Amino acid sequence: MLFTLTPSAPVDGYGEAILPLSLAKQHLRVDWAEEDELILALRDAAIDMVEQYCNIRLGPVAGLVAAFGAFEPKLRLGVGPAFSIVINSVSYMNAGAETTLDPSAYRLAPGGVLMPASRACWPAADGDVTVIFDAGYPVNQAPPALIHAARLFLGHLYLNREAVITEGVSGELSLGFMDLCNRYRVPVI
Repeated sequence: MLFTLTPSAPVDGYGEAILPLSLAKQHLRVDWAEEDELILALRDAAIDMVEQYCNIRLGPVAGLVAAFGAFEPKLRLGVGPAFSIVINSVSYMNAGAETTLDPSAYRLAPGGVLMPASRACWPAADGDVTVIFDAGYPVNQAPPALIHAARLFLGHLYLNREAVITEGVSGELSLGFMDLCNRYRVPVI
């Protein structure tokens, strides 16, 4: 079973820490304040698009919850970056009571896969398994390619504000967005 990110409203200041309004406006070549609210909304949507496409968090996020129906050989969290995932707790239902595993009972393998500790196995559980963890790049350490992908998408959203284009030339967002993101994408298996 795989945990995947679900869309959610960003916490206050999350978007600003990743792509400040001043840099977003500079990218759009906007030097007036009348559209700041629109640009902020589009910036947050662009950041969300990169995060959803790549299954990562561009900034630190605490308290993410993964729920699994049972212990499996490998519990894939499906969110990254894996090198900065911090497991806060792993708990499971056993005989109707919630039990929390000792941190020495599990390990985090590359790719965000939670596994039993070496030479160990998961305990018997008769109910759901819950993993609470922190993930994301540290502040100001997201790869520049992903920040630029968010800028590209922001520019696309800013220039194409309507669902239907009635005049001019229309086209898909350039492959540059995917090219920039694909190297960092956490695959969904």
